[in-house]
Amino acid sequence: MKKLFKSMFVLTALSTAMLFTSCDGDDPDGDPKVFSAPTLTVNDGVKAISSSLALDTVEIKVVASADTDVKLTKVSITRAIVGQSTFVVAEETLNAKDLIKNYVDAIDVVIDEGDIITYTVKVEDGKGKSNTTSFTVTINSMVTSGQILIGAPSNVTNEYRFFGIADGFRRYRAGTTGVDLAKDNSSKIDFIYFYNTAGNVQNALYSPSFAFAAGTGWASEVSSWPTKNKTEFKLTNINASEFDALVGSLFITELQTIDFSLGMLDRVTGLSVNQVYAFKKGDGKKGLIKVGSPAAGANGQILLIVKVEL
Repeated sequence: MKKLFKSMFVLTALSTAMLFTSCDGDDPDGDPKVFSAPTLTVNDGVKAISSSLALDTVEIKVVASADTDVKLTKVSITRAIVGQSTFVVAEETLNAKDLIKNYVDAIDVVIDEGDIITYTVKVEDGKGKSNTTSFTVTINSMVTSGQILIGAPSNVTNEYRFFGIADGFRRYRAGTTGVDLAKDNSSKIDFIYFYNTAGNVQNALYSPSFAFAAGTGWASEVSSWPTKNKTEFKLTNINASEFDALVGSLFITELQTIDFSLGMLDRVTGLSVNQVYAFKKGDGKKGLIKVGSPAAGANGQILLIVKVEL
């Protein structure tokens, strides 16, 4: 009897030990704890950007966090371009709950106009959970405007007198009332248009920084602008058909043949149909403007088409 009681006591003790062992790592109710995958944000959540052929480095900001009582164990970043082998930008072993780090990819391969570079970032944790996200860079070296119509000073139908590259070649109006006012957007204006019957001026483009004589042109209007960007121009020997054919790397190569250090002007006058002018903005970006059709008088409008590097 004593032997049987002792056996029952040992069995009970073993069962109790097994019960406590099986509950290790569970929550108080006896259910297994479910761990969440790490959180992951790349480049502050921006999924895609555009860049030019001049791109030589790409920064990849990674912010990741593991679940409570869990640590990150690995981060990996790969770069993929169609037609090329996948490249490992970074691969690190981790032992931390959080990761905040900027990685830099030095572009050491040939990239072409229209290429899409895809970066894939993956983080893993000690519970076998992972999270993956991607970020793309599209190679666009230039952008071409649509037809930009700018009104001459006496044009009451088309009240736009100025424009810039920013915001899709947006145009702006003179004055103090209404929308799209130049005085409120002067930092975005790269070109001033004016039609002047004096001498041979007629259709003319000006830099916003041009010093209009008092009482002439847009002197009064521009005086209210807090920012007056500098844009310089020069006439090229590019014809209209050649201008139309310039896209991508061809456009960039053409710009490289133009000497922007000589003969640059802050005003070009007597604009005529199919002339092509080179320009350089204050931020160093370069481009070409084709005169589609000039205004016939002070109540007309000029049609321009612009190509500019990004």
